[in-house]
Amino acid sequence: MFDYQLKKSKRRKTVAIKIYNQTVTVFAPHYVPIKQIDSWLLEKQHWIETQLKKQLNVIDTKQYPIEKNKIKIFSESVELIFREGPSSDVKEHNNALYVTHSSRVKNYKNKYESLIKRYLEEKLAAYVEMRIAFYCEKMDEVLPKKLTLAVYKRRWGSCNSKRELSFNLHLIGAPHRIIDYVIVHELAHLRYLNHSKQFWDRVEIFYPDYNVVVN
Repeated sequence: MFDYQLKKSKRRKTVAIKIYNQTVTVFAPHYVPIKQIDSWLLEKQHWIETQLKKQLNVIDTKQYPIEKNKIKIFSESVELIFREGPSSDVKEHNNALYVTHSSRVKNYKNKYESLIKRYLEEKLAAYVEMRIAFYCEKMDEVLPKKLTLAVYKRRWGSCNSKRELSFNLHLIGAPHRIIDYVIVHELAHLRYLNHSKQFWDRVEIFYPDYNVVVN
């Protein structure tokens, strides 16, 4: 069965499910045993997997959503700490991003946004490039001719007949397993520019758990 987070409460009287950002959270009264929750979830498994699949195709239109000075990087919540310093930069330390703007900067909010955007782009690009190299070797595939990262509203990635791949910058907030699936999916398109049986067979060879991710 799928993984889930369990949150129990003395005030809650019923069991409920919340599915967000590819994470299943179960809210239950404090007295309900785990075995009963697992049994109930098995009955709901088809519905839950359907909702997870739908969320893969729904992309937040905000470029990099920040809530309470926190941002998701590879599904992990990272604290943002803003400060003034001698130079403008972003440094990662103890699961926090220290975003510093120079005292010479007048519009520091715009500077913060540009600094965070550049940092996240570089972070995602480094991971995607590393995994493309890994999977290309595994799939006996020639490296793509071009790699682009951009914000798209309706797709996680794409491949064209020129062997050019593009990936959505919103993937920075997704778990590594989701990003890896998107990479294998697009690399499989280098041979099959469609969603034929041959295409899905190739995806399954190199990402056997793809059904767990997309179903």
